[in-house]
Amino acid sequence: MDYIDLTLYKETDLEKWINKSYRENGIFYADDIDIERIAAIWGIEVRTYLGPSFARWEDGEFGFIFLNDYLSEEHRREVFFHELCHPLQHSGNQEHMPQMFMELQEAQASLFQLYASMPVFMLEQFTSIQHRDYLLKTISEEFVLPLRVVERRMDQINRRIQQERYDRRLIHHSRSMAHSTYSASTMVILEQLNRQLQTKKQMTANG
Repeated sequence: MDYIDLTLYKETDLEKWINKSYRENGIFYADDIDIERIAAIWGIEVRTYLGPSFARWEDGEFGFIFLNDYLSEEHRREVFFHELCHPLQHSGNQEHMPQMFMELQEAQASLFQLYASMPVFMLEQFTSIQHRDYLLKTISEEFVLPLRVVERRMDQINRRIQQERYDRRLIHHSRSMAHSTYSASTMVILEQLNRQLQTKKQMTANG
């Protein structure tokens, strides 16, 4: 497993907002992550009961997250960080919205879950671990999260790092070629490649 160079990881605007909120409220390490403490940052109240987990909110008025009382701590956190996205990022009641829009909100909540449950700035201390299985297990224990969530997050981080490496190599190659004389057709191809690169970077930022 390659060394994880987090300096190559590019945060999305949503990540930057979450990370800034954490730091401003004294949340710097995995040990600082506490459901009630994080919910309080945004005025969200967490309650447990015997039914299915869900979020209920009114824009600018109130926000509640109801968690099933029988969830293990790992699954409790997994569900909490997913549900937290809804009152912070979404408007409307999913019970009365089109299926496609509801699916979009759920996809956004899945991304939010990864960013908020495992902030990238907290992962630097684990980058020296070279064995993948041990790395995933260690992070799972430190952040008290299911292994599958940790695996999704680390795969996401690695994809973005690899994309950044590729982008930098392409830029370097393009600059080194700039000293050559290009034909008109070559310039057209290079311009097309540049547009494709920018489109791909935008797609990567959203996933």
